[in-house]
Amino acid sequence: MLTHSLATFGPLDLTGAIASWPPMSFVLGLVAAATVVAIRANTGHAAERGAGFTGERRTSLRRRYAGEHVSLSIAGVAVSLGFLFEFLFRGYVWDGSGTSWWRVAAPLAVAFAGVAVALAFILTRGSGAAEHPVSPPVRRSWLSFSSPVALAALAVTSLALLATTVAAGVASSPNGEGDWLWLVIPIPNAADVDPLRVSFYGWVYGVPALVGLGLLLLVVWRALDRNAVRSFLRPETVAIERAARRRTAGGIVWLATGACLLALAAAWRLVGNAGSVTTLTIDDASGGTSYDVAWRYAELAALAGGGAPIVEIVALCMLLVVGGSLVPRADHASAVAPASHAPRSSGTDVGYAR
Repeated sequence: MLTHSLATFGPLDLTGAIASWPPMSFVLGLVAAATVVAIRANTGHAAERGAGFTGERRTSLRRRYAGEHVSLSIAGVAVSLGFLFEFLFRGYVWDGSGTSWWRVAAPLAVAFAGVAVALAFILTRGSGAAEHPVSPPVRRSWLSFSSPVALAALAVTSLALLATTVAAGVASSPNGEGDWLWLVIPIPNAADVDPLRVSFYGWVYGVPALVGLGLLLLVVWRALDRNAVRSFLRPETVAIERAARRRTAGGIVWLATGACLLALAAAWRLVGNAGSVTTLTIDDASGGTSYDVAWRYAELAALAGGGAPIVEIVALCMLLVVGGSLVPRADHASAVAPASHAPRSSGTDVGYAR
């Protein structure tokens, strides 16, 4: 029986499983992330490998950046596993009483905590006075070590989450307890029939999501700024330190973007559930009467629900790539040119990220 069931499990069944069961998104995101990390391990950082510092200087370089890299790595895994455990808890453990307002806000909160810990490492272990001044000094900003494409992706994702939250909140209505989590859908041409009320992504979900989004973007900006403006240790370590700071900035932005995408997918699933309602049947003595349910934005809601699993997979892939690629490796710690190959007076572009 099991063999027959697996043999008849086709593409449509897989699509349905992904759409209805979020753990399938986690599995696919994990496979995609493992592929990306493996490719990066084989092809990335080739320019940074070579003879490097040894002993105390190598240890100081590793110690300076290891904390922030590892904290971002752990945060990426934590947001991903939190998504999986939240679904399992809500679906199989929790009795369902009340509103799971954390469903959208949780990825943002965990990502905020991860970036905040990385910022703490940057301000303490990752900063300090230079061993030998690096000149000429060049002013750096929070944009210096970040990819413009990655920052644009974070901006677009944040705006999409903001727009979805505000639009859904405006369309929502309060229930009997005053919680804004209903969508009231009138029944056309049936004034004597009460409107249909379905669970929706209302303000009870949206307000925590907006607070989490605002705090996350604030700590991301602060971490990127502190990551950029701190001093380099010495002239001959500038190249490896710039690479380490690019990894830090990239991890921060990818972590925040993945968390926003995961929150957006959760919001779209809630909106999509409301868009899937098309009929209302009222049982009576004659066997029941069916009414068509009309909602102005039902098509958009259904489209959002259909896109939510894709957004989940992309988000989980990004988060797990952060989790798998920022753990320090030996070649990263030693990837710096010897002092004899980099005179102290050289390096006019030491303040630039690229």
